[in-house]
Amino acid sequence: MKIGLRANRALALSLALGVVGAAYGQIGQGVYVVNTGHVIATFQGSSAGYDSELYLDQAGVGPIFPNHSTSVGTTFDLGIFNAGDELIFRLRVVNTGDDWKTGGGYRNADGLAHANIVMNWNNTGETWVGFEDLYGGGDQDYDDHTFSFSNTAVPEPASLMVLGLGGLALIRRKR
Repeated sequence: MKIGLRANRALALSLALGVVGAAYGQIGQGVYVVNTGHVIATFQGSSAGYDSELYLDQAGVGPIFPNHSTSVGTTFDLGIFNAGDELIFRLRVVNTGDDWKTGGGYRNADGLAHANIVMNWNNTGETWVGFEDLYGGGDQDYDDHTFSFSNTAVPEPASLMVLGLGGLALIRRKR
């Protein structure tokens, strides 16, 4: 019984560490609130030819940061969220009428992920998001509409698996 309890604790610890671990350049990942409280977004720029706007649908927030009329560095308080909430952002491309969401490709009409997520961007502790705005993946530069925000983390599947396996190996060794 003790071995089972230790294994469960090790797995729980590895899951917790995996959710808040640093990750870099993860296309198709979700973004989660770390601590209950405000999430502040900052516009980081756009290289797109098309006009686009950002939305946070589950909170009814948007449009924010129209890409061709927002100054880099403009901030917006997205509201108060609970720890563990996933934030699903939607990019509305005004010229084409297309909508692209953060997370897996299953959320998008073309079946492709359209957002690149970078944790601890520029060592600021913020999460950076860069969208690709064209159907079919476009040029995959993920700089068509970019923003960063605080109080968030991206799950890191690699560290989740390594920590989980390491915890289980440690428990087996103690047996």
